[in-house]
Amino acid sequence: MSEWDHAIRILQDHGKSILIGMVMGMCCAAIVMFIQKPVWEAKMIVAPASQPGMPSMANFLPKMGAGAPVLQYFVERIDAAGGSDFSAFETLITSPRLADALEQSGALTPSSGPMAKWLKDHVRVRSVGMTPFREITLRHTDKQAAATLLDMLYRKTDMMIRQDAKTKTNRRITYLKEQLKTVRNPDHRDAMVALLKEQEQTAMMVSIDTAFAARTIDGASVGYKPVAPDWRLLFPVFIFAGGIFGFMLSGLREALQKP
Repeated sequence: MSEWDHAIRILQDHGKSILIGMVMGMCCAAIVMFIQKPVWEAKMIVAPASQPGMPSMANFLPKMGAGAPVLQYFVERIDAAGGSDFSAFETLITSPRLADALEQSGALTPSSGPMAKWLKDHVRVRSVGMTPFREITLRHTDKQAAATLLDMLYRKTDMMIRQDAKTKTNRRITYLKEQLKTVRNPDHRDAMVALLKEQEQTAMMVSIDTAFAARTIDGASVGYKPVAPDWRLLFPVFIFAGGIFGFMLSGLREALQKP
């Protein structure tokens, strides 16, 4: 028996049950479309924030203290930390640390479980092509609240990274001031004074109320239609599943009827 003949026989034996199952699947999809709340998606595109007035501190070393490995290592560590602010932003915006901060401040209190799980389920960070830009999305059943919440998460995350940078900068200033009390080499002392001035300038820049780790390219906005439930996905899946269920049920009934 050919494959076509076998398929035709299956349809003859189980076609009615398959059709009933498909109709039931269609009805279930319609019920889901009716009872499920629309889910809206807010989007925002961000890029690494430029921090004017904060150049690489390696520029201070060629003529002052270039031969001091300790100073070179210290500068490299500071520059590396500054370059990771945007990466920290990407990680922090969906992290348990942000969730804890939101819970403590009472800024956002979801009713669907812990805040950390809510962020993980509702917030996504995606690359925009080959650019350094990132698209942040937040899904919510309230269209008006979606964009507001996304903007609040962005500002809260950037503020936390700013606070981290401020704390680190103050620690470096304290460290450099302590080291200046013991350094005797004039070149090393001049290099450390230059580093101290740079850190004091950084502390001033951190205090300015502008985007620190990530700046917005396209602010938070919500699409004109909900992203879920999507009938183009829902109906085919339920109809296919209903057909499979009808076929299995018909086959089971036929097996039970055989002596």
